[in-house]
Amino acid sequence: MSIRTGLIGAGNIARAHLPAYRDHDALTLTGVCDSDPSATEETASAFEVETWTDIDTFVREAPLDAVDITLPHHLHYPAARAALEADLHVHVEKPFAISMEECRELVALADERDRRLMVGQMQRFDPANRALFRLIERGDLGQLHHVRADGIQNLRDYAAPGHWLYDGKRAGGGGVISVLVHKIDLLRYFVGDAVRVAGIGKTTDDAFEAAEDYATVLVEFEGDVHGQFFSTYAAAGIPYGEAFWLYGEERVATSLPRTGEYGGTPAISQPNDKRSFEPVDPATDLAADDPFTNELLHFADCIETGTAPLSSGRDNLGTMAVVFAIYESLTRDGAWVDVETIRTGEY
Repeated sequence: MSIRTGLIGAGNIARAHLPAYRDHDALTLTGVCDSDPSATEETASAFEVETWTDIDTFVREAPLDAVDITLPHHLHYPAARAALEADLHVHVEKPFAISMEECRELVALADERDRRLMVGQMQRFDPANRALFRLIERGDLGQLHHVRADGIQNLRDYAAPGHWLYDGKRAGGGGVISVLVHKIDLLRYFVGDAVRVAGIGKTTDDAFEAAEDYATVLVEFEGDVHGQFFSTYAAAGIPYGEAFWLYGEERVATSLPRTGEYGGTPAISQPNDKRSFEPVDPATDLAADDPFTNELLHFADCIETGTAPLSSGRDNLGTMAVVFAIYESLTRDGAWVDVETIRTGEY
């Protein structure tokens, strides 16, 4: 059975989702909804589906089993809530929502309705990242001691001031929730949950409102793994965009790209030459090279089998708790913040 899926939001990120519907049978696009009718025309025409402008009507009346939400961050929660209340399964782009309370409410509602709720943390579904996860799980790196991840962009490169991403109230914050969230989630996948964080941040570009464009974070993961996060949304130069480092007792893994590349292929140090790194052979059990396609096919499979997604809403509470713990620490001048208290609302 193909899962009848409605696309809610027809902006830039939605285009990255379309190959999953175009090239595979597990999902069938059966409608597109966006408040701007002109935004839906190209997709609706390509897939020969109807368009809608009102989310509440769409989730109640369109022929749907599930929705795929690719809206601005502040609209994730109301759209997901409306879909779950209509007994639909929900895939929502990262970040999950713009407050911990919203995230918890959506998880509880999905449990109550017995619907699959998945957050689009696509880096877990990259074939090379999946292969590296298995090497870590097998113990090839040995005991992990330290990890690091960067998220480096300049928002002005692709969005003019006034875009909603500059507005912390709509985006949920700045570079941490919009960019670094990818690597926070990926390191949780590789290492496990974070225990506490301490961060400092600042805003250097006046275009940002209630949103940081620089943040530096210390983090302690379970198992006594220490780490660092660095995020900027206002880099004057971008030697690379996203990268991570994993320092193990036996070997080191990194995704540091060459200068000028945004992201690199994970590579692992060689036992006989500590300065030599070889690329990790990608996993071969994923359907596509494209991680967006893989995550959506996984979503469809979870609906069919009734199993929890790898990046379920419940799992992603751990990622979002790190994000909001960082923001809490930023307001406390870099004080350590316990991640679990943020996740549960007990802080």
